[in-house]
Amino acid sequence: MMGYSYRHDMRDVYHWLCLLTSFSHSVSTLFNYSADPPLFSSLANISYNVPQTPISSISSDIDVVAEFLKIVAQYEQNKETCKAGTEFNLGEGVIKQYGKNRFKQQALVAVNRANFLTRIWRKAEPEVVNSEYLFYTQVRNIVEGDDEIFAAGNCYDYMEFKDYYLFCPYSYRMEDGRINVKDLSIEYDYLGNTSEFFYSARVNAGKLENFNFTNGTTQFRYNQSDHWETEIDSSITVTYQDGHWSKPYFDCGGGNIWMMTYTVPFFGYKNGTFKFKGTSGIDIALDKVDIDQCPQPDNAKEPNVFAGSARCKPETTKCEPLRGLGFKRGSYKCVCQDGFYFPFMDHPDKYFNGSEIENEYEKKTKGEYNKYDDPFSYQCFMCEPGCVTCDGPSPCVLTLNWVLRSILLAVSILILCGIPLLVWFTFQYRDVKVLKAASPVLMRIILLGAFFLYCPLIVGYFEASVVTCILRFWFREIGFSISYGALLLKTWRISVVFRVRSAQRVKISDGDLIKRLLLITFVCAAYLTARTIAGTPRVAEGKHVNGLKTYQCSSDWWDHSAAIAELLFLLWGVRLCIVVRKAPSEFNESRFISWAIYNETLLSLFLNVSMIFLQDPFPANPDLMYLVIFIHTQLTTTVTLTFLFGSKMYLVYKYRGKGDSNGTHATMLNKSSKPTFNAKHSVNLGSSYSNNANCYNYTDRQDETECESLLEKDIQEEFRRLYTQLETLKQRNMKIGNRHLQHKLSAMTEAAQKESPKNSPSSSPLLNGKRVIINLDLFKESSPL
Repeated sequence: MMGYSYRHDMRDVYHWLCLLTSFSHSVSTLFNYSADPPLFSSLANISYNVPQTPISSISSDIDVVAEFLKIVAQYEQNKETCKAGTEFNLGEGVIKQYGKNRFKQQALVAVNRANFLTRIWRKAEPEVVNSEYLFYTQVRNIVEGDDEIFAAGNCYDYMEFKDYYLFCPYSYRMEDGRINVKDLSIEYDYLGNTSEFFYSARVNAGKLENFNFTNGTTQFRYNQSDHWETEIDSSITVTYQDGHWSKPYFDCGGGNIWMMTYTVPFFGYKNGTFKFKGTSGIDIALDKVDIDQCPQPDNAKEPNVFAGSARCKPETTKCEPLRGLGFKRGSYKCVCQDGFYFPFMDHPDKYFNGSEIENEYEKKTKGEYNKYDDPFSYQCFMCEPGCVTCDGPSPCVLTLNWVLRSILLAVSILILCGIPLLVWFTFQYRDVKVLKAASPVLMRIILLGAFFLYCPLIVGYFEASVVTCILRFWFREIGFSISYGALLLKTWRISVVFRVRSAQRVKISDGDLIKRLLLITFVCAAYLTARTIAGTPRVAEGKHVNGLKTYQCSSDWWDHSAAIAELLFLLWGVRLCIVVRKAPSEFNESRFISWAIYNETLLSLFLNVSMIFLQDPFPANPDLMYLVIFIHTQLTTTVTLTFLFGSKMYLVYKYRGKGDSNGTHATMLNKSSKPTFNAKHSVNLGSSYSNNANCYNYTDRQDETECESLLEKDIQEEFRRLYTQLETLKQRNMKIGNRHLQHKLSAMTEAAQKESPKNSPSSSPLLNGKRVIINLDLFKESSPL
């Protein structure tokens, strides 16, 4: 839109061509405001030395910024010989929306001035609207009021101001800083569609229905104490969205600089309707508009010819625009990517300046020595492992205490190596009654579950990952279901046998218990599978007390559900332990099982509560969590194995080799021995119950037959004892009723002892035709006759 001079030394041919072009264009404007570009745009090369370089011809493999700046410099150097007008522009995509939004505040001044002119041209007096000085002063005030505005103008349409063909008060800044105001229409005709600033506003104004209408009232002064009647003030108004930002162009004849223009229409009022009258606009010098050389995002909707021309090294840095540097290369900064840090720690600005990088790159293109080719220049350094962002080489992730973890792992593996020895023990002494009564098969199953319970310590030794979190959860739950499931089923069998009231023996074999144990394990495995698929454990990030990040397995409602299920299962076991607490047991195994279940219940409750305080939002400490799991495993699994196997190993190794010399020892060590009955009646009954319960632990047919034989012998022995007591009672009664029998019996006994050999076995007295053997050594409670 802008220019100082227009040369009048053209050749005559060119002069007549211009007149013809202007005439044809004026005629077309009167009818539809559309015309072909003026003919003189195609004749530019006749009179001017400015090279015509189409923007689209710039190759993509050269420096696009340098090419644009070269074009800009060429036009500025030849502005004295340029052709008046605005057809020389840089095309689409040069100025991004940011550049336009930055000057929105300045554009709103033009919007305000447009609405002012609309009201002036509707009701102002003729002497007001005919005052050229008024309109000159307005555009001057716009430029004076904002240093960001290079120029401002109000350009009228054809014959819309007085009888002037065109009229455009235009104010702009000169090179010496002063503000000059002139009529731009004297410099060139702006009605053609090559003058984008005017043409686009005129086209938009053709749709009056798109504009707003405001209604108000006005009270003019009547005298010093009163007003005229209120008048309705209705007018069409424009907003910022009704305006248009032009492409950057060289304004030859106006300001003679590269600029972009924002224009918005204003309206006149004639015959009761509004009509387009002219434009109100501001010009922004291109040197105040930033170039964006950074890559465009994938969802960018507006073009940017400079996108991707930044010289940041993409391996470790990324480009960010710098605002306010103007239309020049290097208006960006290279900041470190995530995971890298700026190498110069004492530098206040943590980025590489784009201008410096561009200068070094220009040296490279010229073959000069430069720092850009140095692979370590303008590069950031990698952060410590695990850091998403960092400010220096300091670690941001807590380093695990590998010494502590290694010690705990070594102890765990050492204890784990004892499980094969215990398995060997159950095979080596499987015929010993103390083991046979406990069922060696179930004892081995308990050892298998214990092995799985130790595995989380091996998996948890390593850094947390999705795989280790899944394995730890699986090992814990499968091991718990196998080990404590077997213990609780053994206790359940004892409770069933102990509580039976009928004479018929209840038969629950090891096979029946194993079937139930398989069902428990299957339910647990199904739950673990569902959890792994639907709620895969993840690695959660936490904060240590020193502010460093930590990584450990997450805890969610799947874990809480498993903990609750374990607790309910153990509570059922506690109930069984209470039921069998008075059940007789030859080797006190039920008591040891009860202790193990009580111990696991209390410590599991403690573990689950402590885990709450080792998870977010509390400070996280993976080493402390590993230590807690280690202690819990030793106090539960190791103690359980000690209860179950320690007592048996003690009895086996204490009485090994002594079975032939002592009946009690034979009971514990020999397969075929039967229990030794004590003298008291209650203990004998307890032994019978104990043997009955222990017999159900045998699994093979031979052992079951032997067990039944043992039971029959126990019953026969009990009957003999009762029969003997009855006979003794009968003799006592006979003695009381027939005292003379005492002397006869004594005499008969003495005679029998005298007649029999000294070493022959003593004969037994006959009572009622039956021989009764009274052995006072075996039945201490019997009263002497």
